[in-house]
Amino acid sequence: MADERQIIDDYTERVGRHLTGPARERAKAELGEHLSDAAEAGELDQALSRLGKPEEAAATFAELRETPPAPVDVRFIAVVIDNLPLVGVTIALLVQGIVRTVEFGQGFGLAFPPWVYVEIGDGCVAVGPMICNVATYDHAGLLYSLGVPLALLWSIVGLGLLEARNGLTPGKHLMKLRVVSETGLRIHPVTGVVRRLSLLLGPLAWLDWAPVVWGDRRRVLDRLTETKVVRAK
Repeated sequence: MADERQIIDDYTERVGRHLTGPARERAKAELGEHLSDAAEAGELDQALSRLGKPEEAAATFAELRETPPAPVDVRFIAVVIDNLPLVGVTIALLVQGIVRTVEFGQGFGLAFPPWVYVEIGDGCVAVGPMICNVATYDHAGLLYSLGVPLALLWSIVGLGLLEARNGLTPGKHLMKLRVVSETGLRIHPVTGVVRRLSLLLGPLAWLDWAPVVWGDRRRVLDRLTETKVVRAK
């Protein structure tokens, strides 16, 4: 019986890893009770066979599986809250550019998200070839060379890992949203990061939201990563 108890605990724990929110504890409790009854009847192996792999069993408990994507306006508010470090850096670049214009009469360029380019010796790597020629942020110093990478690290990796843990970010928590897979399960950490990589494209990242124009509530990367943002229960 001890071995069967370990099998049950291990299986319910693996099922729980695929779920987020209240569904996780509910699934573990119900599965534990069901499998315990099966073990007492000598039918544990048959019960596990019917349930299938932990991910398959988890899908039957996914409360958000049939939930439609959340409205875009609510998502935008959550996005702004989540990306406040990036917003702050962009505003600081704007203020710095205005000050330089007043003091030296030099113009400046600005974009949100900021363009990303890396100078290596005499060479330059950028999303768009013209960005290196313009050298928009050459005079921004540490504000660009350190501030922008740190803000992007938070927006892409930090938020992506938070989403993979429980589907929530600070903005989603405040707006009562949650990101899940198309089947309502918890997303993988790699998926959490990949669905945010559009921020590396600078202002071209807004193309990720192009489906909104024809009424789609999911971004391009939402569809490519098979995820959706829904109202949290």
